[in-house]
Amino acid sequence: MDYLSYDFNHFKDLFNHLALYYPRKPELFTKFFTMKTLHFSLTMAALLCTTFAFSQTEKGNLLLGGTAGFDVQFEDPDNYISIDLSPELGFFVIDNLAVGAALSIQTSKAGDFKTSAIGISPFGRYYFGSGMTRIFVHGQVGYVTAKVDFGGGDDSTANGTLFHFGPGVSFFLNKHVAVEGILGYTKQGGDLDTSNFGIRFGVQAYLGGE
Repeated sequence: MDYLSYDFNHFKDLFNHLALYYPRKPELFTKFFTMKTLHFSLTMAALLCTTFAFSQTEKGNLLLGGTAGFDVQFEDPDNYISIDLSPELGFFVIDNLAVGAALSIQTSKAGDFKTSAIGISPFGRYYFGSGMTRIFVHGQVGYVTAKVDFGGGDDSTANGTLFHFGPGVSFFLNKHVAVEGILGYTKQGGDLDTSNFGIRFGVQAYLGGE
């Protein structure tokens, strides 16, 4: 507030100075007036953007949303296709740190071989910096169960652990909504024994901030 008061008083002094010494040059007066107005507006916009983004990751707020991944491998003779959805609900226990639970839903197909899996895992996410673009790290460990269909009526069930970790970036569209991307590594253990490295995209709502 001290900076804004100083900036406004400085703006007022310049306004009076120009009105006194340049009464016959309205174009110069208008030029200085417009420059100071623009400077004040940009200062206010920058402060508001920083406040909006930081307030959404404050302690006590909720994180609601999810990510999705899509993988296609046409070079494979069986044309492997996989879709992965992960809705999430988290709570900011301290500023910039959210913990919660994520539900993993995955389906894949390669020729006659099909799998459908569902899992649940606690997660943690920490945000860095301030502003409308925020970097974060995301990690989760949980349990997953899958139904495997080998075709021809032959199927089985597989169970295992789920581990996912990676850095990401959030782009805030407004005070409460951000789109994000995560570059992460996923490992499924136990009977599943799979791993992959890829990009996931999602949308998150930040609830509870002003």
